[in-house]
Amino acid sequence: MKILLLSYACEPGKGSEASTGWHWVTGLAQEHSVYVLTHPRGRESIERYLAAQPNPKLEFDFVKLPALLDPWQRDPGEKLIHFRYILWQFAMYAKARKLVKHTPFDLVHHVSWVTMTGPTFGWALGLPFIWGPVGSGQQAPLQMRRHLGAKGWVREALRNVQVRLIGLNPLANVAARKSRAAIATNLETYDALRKLRARSIHLIRDSAVDDHWVPESYPERPAREKPVITWLGRVESRKAPGLAIEAFAKARAEHPCELWIIGQGSLLEPSKKLAEQLGVSNDVRFWGRVPHDEVPKMLLDSDIFLFTSLRDTFPTVVLESMALGLPSVSLDHQGLRTLTDDAVIKVPVTDSETIVNDLAHALSQLVQAPAERRSRGYAAWENVQKEHLWRHRYESMRNVYDTALIQSPSPEEQFAYDRPS
Repeated sequence: MKILLLSYACEPGKGSEASTGWHWVTGLAQEHSVYVLTHPRGRESIERYLAAQPNPKLEFDFVKLPALLDPWQRDPGEKLIHFRYILWQFAMYAKARKLVKHTPFDLVHHVSWVTMTGPTFGWALGLPFIWGPVGSGQQAPLQMRRHLGAKGWVREALRNVQVRLIGLNPLANVAARKSRAAIATNLETYDALRKLRARSIHLIRDSAVDDHWVPESYPERPAREKPVITWLGRVESRKAPGLAIEAFAKARAEHPCELWIIGQGSLLEPSKKLAEQLGVSNDVRFWGRVPHDEVPKMLLDSDIFLFTSLRDTFPTVVLESMALGLPSVSLDHQGLRTLTDDAVIKVPVTDSETIVNDLAHALSQLVQAPAERRSRGYAAWENVQKEHLWRHRYESMRNVYDTALIQSPSPEEQFAYDRPS
């Protein structure tokens, strides 16, 4: 099969969207002939990788905008990132239209960005269109205003309105209805795609773990007088680092333990001040940004993984920690809802104070119970190998392709859904 793959973000050795795009590209090219349209931001890394590991089934086309129209060429950060994405979609479409005129593609597949609210023009190319996995159906709980902060709360409130009004988004509507298959990465997005009346909806997570990340045998951890709780992510409002520090402070009052904060962001200094105010600064270590290839060692030196994000599609970091045998504590919402209860203690999303207390209780429970930590950690390590390796995602996508290409659903079949739980 010959696939035209649309992946705005795509780069080896990176995290987040770039990693997701890269895994879909390289994984699908194991079996299919894949022609990729992507932004040139990752060009050097991609070309180095292909020089070392050539694949005749894989071809890249770096769609570049004029410098005046692409701020990324002047500023590689994230300023105007959504504007950049929209501009690139128009350039991608112009390139793709020329390609499909002389190349016999079997389908076009959009994999990045992983959002249903941003535009994609893959549906307009006259080929069977696969959309996703996409997220963004999830909404931050606005009752967590104290942890979102004033600016963060306003930003998330506006975004929640955008999600609730997704049915009025003309580009999302046409992408959903023109897709041969629409793929959600969490249940909230699955339900949103139903509102958009996508003809065939599937649930495939957009995150997974590489085989080499998983130890061959369960990694036993030594008994520690002060068990290490690790929090990893961008230190910003929607990730709620303050929630993690508050819950840790309450757990620390019950039993000696440490908290490691791995990551950087706008709330790094406020988080340090919060730890001081709560009297736990001596037991909270801020590591800053850590290279991705050094993260496994830090997770192996940890005992519990804490994830407090108030809005996330389907968090890779939780799967990575599970793969290394860590029990997790998180909120019971969004992509995390579908993870096994044997490995993850999930706290109901109620009000701010109750959530802090419930997280603290869950942490205290694990800190004081080495046997339970091992039992849940082992269940996590096992579960990843059964359900959350990238090869599992590729197998699921193969089934989507096979189903989508058999025939276009008839009108009476196209809105029949079987929502997973």
